[in-house]
Amino acid sequence: MKVRAHNFRCGFTLIELVVALGMVAILAGSLFVSMKLAFGAKASAEKAIEPSRTTELAMEFVRNDLENALAPHDPSTYTSPFQYLAGTFEGTDNTASGVDAADLTFYTTADMKDHLTANGEIKEVELTLEVPAGSTQRCLVRKCSRNLLSETTVTPDEEILCRNVTGLTMRYFDGSNWDTSWDSTAEDNTLPAAVEVTMTLDRSTPQEQRILRFVRVFPMACSTAAYDSQVNSGATQ
Repeated sequence: MKVRAHNFRCGFTLIELVVALGMVAILAGSLFVSMKLAFGAKASAEKAIEPSRTTELAMEFVRNDLENALAPHDPSTYTSPFQYLAGTFEGTDNTASGVDAADLTFYTTADMKDHLTANGEIKEVELTLEVPAGSTQRCLVRKCSRNLLSETTVTPDEEILCRNVTGLTMRYFDGSNWDTSWDSTAEDNTLPAAVEVTMTLDRSTPQEQRILRFVRVFPMACSTAAYDSQVNSGATQ
């Protein structure tokens, strides 16, 4: 007598499958909550450091420009067109519509982006606060002229260093006092001993008003103002 062997196939029952899917759903939900918290913390951290990071990058450009500034010359004493390669250092303290909008023009050997032609090593730089074309926000703008010997007026190249700047002030240290303006032709053709730059940024949201103020002080490598008796009566600090 022969006994037939029956082959039984093993598999999941419907109840087991439902339980497994439920466990997967719970794990997926837990992972989603964890990832949401992580991404939320990342966005919050980036929002918190964005103003300081943006300002630090802009201030680094300003620092490089000022530390490479050239000793100024009085245009009234020029005897050669080549003397225009190192002109005046002029800083003014402007207030337009209740907004601090300082302006500084000087000559420097700092690096700038290349122009189409006539990329001289010495550049005329203007740091100012204005609303660029196509924008509604005040920005810290750097204007650079690299062709200083051109016989025609050359439109300077413009770079936006920082956006949404609500205030820009600069002060100039003569070795004794901080002044809100500086004209090298009236200061014995000297650079200030240091320049203090203050930027105010608006990072407000509908839920929160957030006005931030950043201050940096940059020493001037080519300055002799601190030792010039015609500038500060010989007093040094």
